[in-house]
Amino acid sequence: MNRTFIGAVLVVAASAVAGAQTPTIRYDRSAERTVAGTIRSVAAFPADDGTIGVHLDLRTSEGMIAIHVAPAMFVGQENFWFFADEEVIVVGAPVAGGGAILARTVQKGSTVLVVRNEDGTPRWSSKADGIDGCGVNHLPVMRTTLF
Repeated sequence: MNRTFIGAVLVVAASAVAGAQTPTIRYDRSAERTVAGTIRSVAAFPADDGTIGVHLDLRTSEGMIAIHVAPAMFVGQENFWFFADEEVIVVGAPVAGGGAILARTVQKGSTVLVVRNEDGTPRWSSKADGIDGCGVNHLPVMRTTLF
């Protein structure tokens, strides 16, 4: 085997692994639903590149639901913030294969944060939707508040 062929094989293999680590998250508008509840905790998960994804653990009448919001930078640019014990209404779609929800809008009082367009595409400027829909490719993190 020559070195060029081995190098090409390694590049293709690395690309396949990288692709497997960052699955494409699809927002399913037909599955969209509205949930209301109290924020139990706000979680910020960092990625290697310094971006931070915002997640909410929401206590609802159905139980605890994880909400994937958006990158923290986008939330801040929209002059929005979250605190534990706040009441919110989230419109979003379930993440395929899980109990979490990708937020399209989050309403707090009379103020609404719109994080996705009507078709579900993110409003933040990024080429990716992140590893779990929050807009950031962070490592999976245990969420102890859901139990």
